[in-house]
Amino acid sequence: MSARSSQSHTSTPSNILEQVRQCAASVTRYPLDILTEHAQLEDELGIDSVKLAEIAAVIAREFQLPPDRLPRSGKARTLGAIAGAVTEALGTEPGPSLHVSAPVAPAVAVAEAKASAGAPATLDLLPRVRAVFARVTRYPEELLTPHADLEDELGIDSVKQAEVMAVLMKELGLSDAPKPSQRLRTMAAIADAARALLPAAPPVAEARPRAPVVHAAPAPAPSRMELPFAGKVALVTGSGKGIGRVIATRLARAGATVVVNSFHSREDGEKTARDISDAGGKAVHLWGSVAQEEHLERMFAAIREQLGGLDLLVCNASNGLIGPFDRIAPRDWDKAFRTCITGTYECAMRARPLMAARGGGSIVTMSTSMSQRYMHDLGCQGVVKAGVESLTRYLAAELAPEGIRTNCVSAGPVHGDLLGMFPDAPERVARWESATPGGRLCTADDVADVTELLLGPKTQRVNGAIWVVDAGLSGTVDGLLPAARAS
Repeated sequence: MSARSSQSHTSTPSNILEQVRQCAASVTRYPLDILTEHAQLEDELGIDSVKLAEIAAVIAREFQLPPDRLPRSGKARTLGAIAGAVTEALGTEPGPSLHVSAPVAPAVAVAEAKASAGAPATLDLLPRVRAVFARVTRYPEELLTPHADLEDELGIDSVKQAEVMAVLMKELGLSDAPKPSQRLRTMAAIADAARALLPAAPPVAEARPRAPVVHAAPAPAPSRMELPFAGKVALVTGSGKGIGRVIATRLARAGATVVVNSFHSREDGEKTARDISDAGGKAVHLWGSVAQEEHLERMFAAIREQLGGLDLLVCNASNGLIGPFDRIAPRDWDKAFRTCITGTYECAMRARPLMAARGGGSIVTMSTSMSQRYMHDLGCQGVVKAGVESLTRYLAAELAPEGIRTNCVSAGPVHGDLLGMFPDAPERVARWESATPGGRLCTADDVADVTELLLGPKTQRVNGAIWVVDAGLSGTVDGLLPAARAS
């Protein structure tokens, strides 16, 4: 047994916990004081299933354990739980020299051998399926065992599974996806279903027509003499990527010092702030979840101490399961409510004294135009965002005496990463565009245009308003229903 192995076997639980915390810190770059033993990894720390898989891989290397000995996803709620699993594994493992370094490979090799020997060739797609899952999820491939439950064991939710299926269908040249009712819970089941859809002699996949994605040209940067937000401090929550990133960039170009905030996408948030600074703007990045009171205290204390106050707030951080209504669990409702409604409320109330001390300010909340309409697979967000619109009206009335205006931008489908989360995304986008008057969906710049207008001096008498930005889609019906219902 190696000296390293001997040292690991004699580690006390407290030492193991400390090593696990160090591994988590090296992957997430979170401060160690946040990485406590009992903190909920996803709900409190924002460590999603992809990042958790990265942490598990580092911990496995640190303790020379096979990754499948560590708890996964739902069973790995805290670092304490992971440290307990490591302690148990170290007490039963015979030593690293007796482990197979890649336990998945033999199973795949056996499956391929059976296929070549004339056995049913359903499993020969497994290597391809695993490779696609690894590429899309960024999980270490050794964690992606054929019969692991995708959601319960690996933490790959329905949205990410839909992304994987879209890539896999494209690579295999399939025009039809397995039916959602099949509930394909493992990669082995997906390989079986994909094999059943393959024709006997697969034809060359024809390119499927798609509506062109037309992005609005960025607005020209205004001159220094006409910067509407010069001297203003703006906080844009959830601005590491997507619409939030575009809004943050636009406000910086308009003269504001922008506080970029991100939680799950910390690296993206830091890059957004860096890109703004490199372009000559002023930006800082503050990591934290608007759904966590402790994080909000740190964020707003930093704004007060480092920037002296706040003038503009865009509540863009959002959460909400995209998928069938019967897949929404109580935990999904709780996360969506705490982020979209409680988080928006808490940000506004913490901004209130900072804005009042500077003579007033402006707040913009973000909703979806489907809060007042039905859109298939948007039930969780649609319902919660309706609450955001109601909250906006109440904030407008409550904060007006202190010179603070609160309005809402209610956006429809916007070209970007979010659209790719919908099942059958290409077909849906084409249907939405065909149902939109003018035949074109909005872009993030379109949403940023209205956000910037509502924050600025040209809308001083606009308060408590819900401005719909969806190119008229919410006025139609066919584009919002599932294809079967719309026909």
